Amino acid sequence: MSGIVRRILTDRFWQVGISVGSRDEFYAKVGDTKNTVEGLASSIRATVRAVRETGYKLLCYMGLLGEHFYSYKELPRPLSAALFTEAHALSTHQMAMLVETIRPVIENCPVASRSHFLPPILAGLFEQLDRKASDEWDKIEQKNRFSEGRASLDEEMRDESVLRQLTYTSVMLVVGLLDPSKPNPPDAKLTNGATPNGLQHVEHGNVRSFILATPEILKPLILFCTHAIRMRDTRSCSFITRVLGSLVPEFETAGEIDTEVREFLSTEVLKACITSLHDSYFVDLQKDLAQLIASIMIIYTPRTKTPRQILLSLPSIPAEKVDQAIQQLYKAHQNTRQQRAIVLDLLESLRGVSISEQGRISKSDPRKIRSAIQQSYMSVDMQEDGKVKEKSPDLGGIADMFGRP
Repeated sequence: MSGIVRRILTDRFWQVGISVGSRDEFYAKVGDTKNTVEGLASSIRATVRAVRETGYKLLCYMGLLGEHFYSYKELPRPLSAALFTEAHALSTHQMAMLVETIRPVIENCPVASRSHFLPPILAGLFEQLDRKASDEWDKIEQKNRFSEGRASLDEEMRDESVLRQLTYTSVMLVVGLLDPSKPNPPDAKLTNGATPNGLQHVEHGNVRSFILATPEILKPLILFCTHAIRMRDTRSCSFITRVLGSLVPEFETAGEIDTEVREFLSTEVLKACITSLHDSYFVDLQKDLAQLIASIMIIYTPRTKTPRQILLSLPSIPAEKVDQAIQQLYKAHQNTRQQRAIVLDLLESLRGVSISEQGRISKSDPRKIRSAIQQSYMSVDMQEDGKVKEKSPDLGGIADMFGRP
């Protein structure tokens, strides 16, 4: 029964460059199934989708009420439960729509209502995003290993395209929330100058500062970012490495939250970066990954031994080489280009494919090519007119004098 329900609720849509046939042909095919079981499933699917999307729109409209909406203390947790508790069961496309819908509701939250409204909303959102995106990328990996046939390939490309869109949408939400230059939304006040429901107006920094000071939000957000480093979308991974790089200096003090986050970054994020650096898929991001690794090592090594221990646990990297690299990083703390070079040299044996080799056609030895050409001409000379002619002298040595190695 679950398979039937899943089939009924799976959206059909046309994607340029992936779907077979034109868009008009796709809509004509959908129209032809109007009086079939598939048409019935499509009608059920459209009804469910319309109810859900109408609810999303109503939520956005209510968010325009400002403090009259955000100030209700009893609202955030039931709202978060309704939106996200079963969100992982949505299709990837519908999950992306949910992220796009909730974004303005989050961004327009007044400063005075952040402390009670945003924690349950953002925590629930990033927990489900992490679960959904990680599970779907694992499924894509499994399908790629056992795919068969053109139809299976088309389905995989379509699923992966939609998943990339969800990943990118989620990552850009993170980028927007952690943008240090993003201003606060204006506070809506009543005519007497008080805030609704008696909430006191409290001055905070921007939303980035609020998130970094709120463990309930910060933990699921950083966990999602850590897993995003391994998601096979180079555009999203590039943004995430920069976001995490901007967070590293924020947790170098001795506070309880700072210590916990610093250890997580020094362990899980560092491992994820090294794993992606070893994966040939992320070859174009090796510089970004190396820069994040360098930042963790430079800023956190004086305060914790964890980054050094993680590097020492890697195969074929002696302790002397690790210590030498750390000392070199300290000296190059102002030169990011040199930092990347030091990290890439340290992890050279673990890199999947070097950047300079990616995308290039393997070149044969020019001397071997010349030797093969000479041999072919000699064969022609010997076989011409059925007569065997004297072999031409071997010019390989002379050719080597003018050839480039």
